[in-house]
Amino acid sequence: MKKILLTVAAALFAAIECTAAVTMPRVFGDNMVLQQGQPVPVWGKAAPGEKVTVSFAGQTVTATADAQGKWRLKLAPLKACAEGAEFRVAGENALVFKNVVVGEVWFCSGQSNMEFTMSSRRKVKDWEKEVAAANWPLIRHFNVAHKISKEPLDDVEAVWEVTTPQTIPPQSAVAFFFGETIHKTLNVPVGLINSSWGGTGIEPWTPAGHLDDLWMLQNFGKWNRPQDVPTVLWNGMVAGLVPFAIKGAIWYQGCHNMRDGAVYLDKTVSLVRGWRREWGQGDFPYFLVQLAPYKYSNAKDTSLPVFQEAQARVQEKVPNSGYTVINDVGAVNDIHPTDKRTVGMRMADQALDRVYNTFTRPWRTPTLKGYKVEGSALRVSLADAEGLKTRDGLPPNEFEVRGICGTWVPAQAKIEGTDVVLTAEGVEEPLAMRFAAYNGSTPNLVNGAGLPVGPFRCGAPVPMGAAEKLPELKGMTCVQRFNIPVNNDFTRHPPKTLASKDGVTRVAYLLELQDMNGETSFALAAMDAFAPKSDDLVLTDKAGARQVRQPVANLTVRTNVSSVKPLTNSPDGFIEFYSSSYTAKRSSTPKGGDDKLFDFNDTPTNPSKFGFGCLQVHDLAAKKTVFSFNHFNNAKVACDVGIGTATSGNPDWTFSANAGQYKARRISVWVK
Repeated sequence: MKKILLTVAAALFAAIECTAAVTMPRVFGDNMVLQQGQPVPVWGKAAPGEKVTVSFAGQTVTATADAQGKWRLKLAPLKACAEGAEFRVAGENALVFKNVVVGEVWFCSGQSNMEFTMSSRRKVKDWEKEVAAANWPLIRHFNVAHKISKEPLDDVEAVWEVTTPQTIPPQSAVAFFFGETIHKTLNVPVGLINSSWGGTGIEPWTPAGHLDDLWMLQNFGKWNRPQDVPTVLWNGMVAGLVPFAIKGAIWYQGCHNMRDGAVYLDKTVSLVRGWRREWGQGDFPYFLVQLAPYKYSNAKDTSLPVFQEAQARVQEKVPNSGYTVINDVGAVNDIHPTDKRTVGMRMADQALDRVYNTFTRPWRTPTLKGYKVEGSALRVSLADAEGLKTRDGLPPNEFEVRGICGTWVPAQAKIEGTDVVLTAEGVEEPLAMRFAAYNGSTPNLVNGAGLPVGPFRCGAPVPMGAAEKLPELKGMTCVQRFNIPVNNDFTRHPPKTLASKDGVTRVAYLLELQDMNGETSFALAAMDAFAPKSDDLVLTDKAGARQVRQPVANLTVRTNVSSVKPLTNSPDGFIEFYSSSYTAKRSSTPKGGDDKLFDFNDTPTNPSKFGFGCLQVHDLAAKKTVFSFNHFNNAKVACDVGIGTATSGNPDWTFSANAGQYKARRISVWVK
């Protein structure tokens, strides 16, 4: 009897398998919008070998499920249609999706500023008026639920919703205003697929197999939260949508990756390349929003503009892409600007012009066209800058110039047509300029259409030797100038002395580091001499000759490195200048320091022997390093050089072995 029951059960199971219901991912449903003018993929599951027929808009197309029960077909390009129709799918069972229209479908993704909803809780600018007026039956939203997955999923959690004042509150504000502008202009239905998650990075949205190997390997295993892991949001929130026909994608993300700086460009290339390959619809349009000003950890930090410039360069590396500048609608103290209408409309204006050949309003923001030095002035020429002006009627702000010594100085800016002419007090030979260079920069420069200018910079790099023109060195004599080899070894290449002076009252040390792009960073530390003879103040290969560990008076620091605090005649200077080795063990003076890390308070060892060696100047008030040159005697390992306090490893750069990161390295000694 038991055997008979098992046989019957097996037969019933086989019958169920043979008549498995036709199913489809949720992106196919009531109220959906299908993309016009291009083939429309349709897919789902059924019993292996089952025939599935799709009927819509006068077309009837059939597919057969494969051995895994998957089927897929394509409808021929459809014409836009605002009249809701039935979309029929028939196999062993029938699916009927109602009120289906044809128009323009856009994929909308990113983090919190894309997820930012129309609801009262989030306080979109003029939210009550906007919500009350959101009665657009031909604008449809498909809002994907948060989900992470280690593997690509076949489906997402969402339903298509028609825009009404009742349904709009939980929808993306940027996506809605973008879609509303497209709909009003083209007079066709618009579908908005919103897949976004606040606080997420770009890496989890990137498909597997499309991640850049270098940054992937450098960062893998450093993810603090499950939703930070590469690919998991693509797997859980996007893969189940592919290959639903879309026109293009808009992207508002970056706060999570702001510290990536220029590397974000490479990550974006990987993201878009991955999306396009997975979707299989060619180089569909991709438009991003450049981040708005925000203080982050420090409004005067320069990290955000570097990131913004990387965003602006995406259009150079990614075909059919563009960006929107919004530094006029941001709020330095709010990472979520509430004026989402301006953001969405500007993105839509670009799409209407570039994708649909329908110009509505100017959307191109002014960008750098060129520059030239005119005596003590620097002239910057801008493209798309007709009617150049300021939005507040005041002189242009947020401009800085840099002279031959490399420090950035606020500039006076004068508009001349589509040019801006810059001058700055004390800068007679301008080398370069930068605009909106801080996290909290809120520039007022706009073109005649009121479109803001985004952060940019131009000019020549600071050359080696330029810092020798600093006024603090005027009247001083250079007694030593040493070009530091990567693998420094005083025993083979001792530093030479250019001159000897007695009765020295003042000494200055200048460290210059030139990066691979030819840009030179420097730090000058001038102080009252701690010895009267210059021969006792310079670098030397003599064993036991340097055991200097003491406060120095009247420390003056000049640098073009933003992390180092300039000082003038400070009483808080301290120097560590050893020919010998040294340990991290701190001494009783100065106060503070770490017994495990090398910093401003270390202890020399074996003073009679020539050892590791260092020349370091510190700011004790800030407990920071001004500059370091360490490792005087090893031809096999790179020496240590650094300006400011190291952000990883030992604060004073000991054992960093980083000299090879620079194209050139030089230290010079000056006395008076």
